[in-house]
Amino acid sequence: MLTDRSIDKEFRALLHSLEAEQMRQVGVRFVKSVVEYCDDRRVTRALEVAVKPEVTEEELEEAHRGVRAATVESRTRCGADCNWDDQAAHFVARATAAVVAPRGQCKAPDPPWQVAISCRMARNCALIAGDDDTMNVENETQYRILHEYLESLG
Repeated sequence: MLTDRSIDKEFRALLHSLEAEQMRQVGVRFVKSVVEYCDDRRVTRALEVAVKPEVTEEELEEAHRGVRAATVESRTRCGADCNWDDQAAHFVARATAAVVAPRGQCKAPDPPWQVAISCRMARNCALIAGDDDTMNVENETQYRILHEYLESLG
């Protein structure tokens, strides 16, 4: 029987099969799916940097510093007020930080999975904030994004 857990296991394996540049491109696509929940300019700037094919390590480091600051600030806001919109923004910033983190600088032990899970959490928080009882299908959106990306590679 095919379960969400078995699908995610295959999904993670595919993520780990990508080269760093490819994972960054897929990660940007994942975050763009939920970026509407975060209006922090540091996040959008980091995504602009991450999508550049010829991005330098210095550019990534600078983007990472900015988005890490956004992550810390958003965690403070959402933790103090238990505001679901702020929680969603925090998870978008957290996913973006994992996308642009230079090798070895992501605090998460599995950066590609951190991007995926943080985007899913952002969508969950936004649904709660909007009192929306729609089922969160962000995982299915991610499966589609990865499939389309892999097909584009040929």
